[in-house]
Amino acid sequence: MLRLGIVIAVALLVLLTAFLVVSKQSTSSPQLRIQVAKVLSDGVDSPAGMVYYLLDVSASNNGPGIWHFNPALLFLTSNASSSYYASTGYTSSPGLGQTDIGAGQNAVGEVVFELPMNQRPASLAYTDTTGAIDIATDIIPEVSGTATKFDPSVHYVFTGTAASSAIATWAAITNQTNALAFFGGESGFRNYDFVFFTGQHIYVTFTFYYYKYPYDPNTITLRAVTSSDGYNITELVAWPTPTGFPGSSAAHPLPANLTGYGAETSVTLLVRVPAGHPSGVLHFVVQWSS
Repeated sequence: MLRLGIVIAVALLVLLTAFLVVSKQSTSSPQLRIQVAKVLSDGVDSPAGMVYYLLDVSASNNGPGIWHFNPALLFLTSNASSSYYASTGYTSSPGLGQTDIGAGQNAVGEVVFELPMNQRPASLAYTDTTGAIDIATDIIPEVSGTATKFDPSVHYVFTGTAASSAIATWAAITNQTNALAFFGGESGFRNYDFVFFTGQHIYVTFTFYYYKYPYDPNTITLRAVTSSDGYNITELVAWPTPTGFPGSSAAHPLPANLTGYGAETSVTLLVRVPAGHPSGVLHFVVQWSS
């Protein structure tokens, strides 16, 4: 009888344990979900021999309660089966912070992991033992963008019949902060250090003067600004005064006329960062006619 009682007790314990495991997986974790929409790599800001991987993470709550989401509980497994928690040393973007995700809601943001150069992300998991949460995804997209550090000053050459009558007093990347979104589209992104990723836009601004001696009332025309690197310029506007600002009523497309000595115009263009590892210096050709 004693032996039978022990067998029954063990069987009940096994059944109870199995019930708890199934309960944890079916009533808690399946209602919560993490997904990775995009992966970028940054070998510019990372320490030697390492690469920062920037994951666009979406955390979704399909359950009835509140998910007290903490990105510190995310950990990434690499293709070498090594595990890494989110990096706290990456300060170039704000990232996804702690947040309460309500029923039917989701939180989206960037989570950064620092991996050796010879490893890449393979899966992402979220484990919270206090909340009985254990979820993971092994669907990690391929890296869609790499970082390049660009020189804030740009190089240019003048061509055309009026090339000798114009000068540039300003030629530089201007979205080094997050404040510029004057085309109504993408604002500057983590560009205090002029690091841009594939597909992002670089705002470049020129200021041109009609600077010819002796003074005269003639007109020269700014015909075009093109990338001699072959990069795609997605938009370009000019405005006639240095106090003007792209997107204002004074903005207009090229060509732009400069009449008389001292006349000026400014041009802002958007350059899309190409794939691969482009040069850190932007080169342009400025075409003038008289």
